[in-house]
Amino acid sequence: MCSARGVSAPLEQSADGYVRSEAIACVLLQKRSTAKRIYGTVMSSKVNVDGRKNTGGLFYPSSEAQEELMIQSYKEANIDPLRLTYFEGHLTGTKV
Repeated sequence: MCSARGVSAPLEQSADGYVRSEAIACVLLQKRSTAKRIYGTVMSSKVNVDGRKNTGGLFYPSSEAQEELMIQSYKEANIDPLRLTYFEGHLTGTKV
């Protein structure tokens, strides 16, 4: 959306638009001791909303606030970020 090239390019220098999307996710959480199968372990979960504080608005997230959130999450979970196998992040597909 709003890309002159008509493509989404998250995390690319050439990003010139954004993709507005909504998602519904479902994760079945069980105690490890009673689970029949273990596909993964949630080590940490955090969220922040900093777009309202930024003069650019919701679609201009603060990279500093995002970095701090990630550092806090890694520290609380006591994990090395280089060992992550899955990461979900805020990707508007814009240069900011």
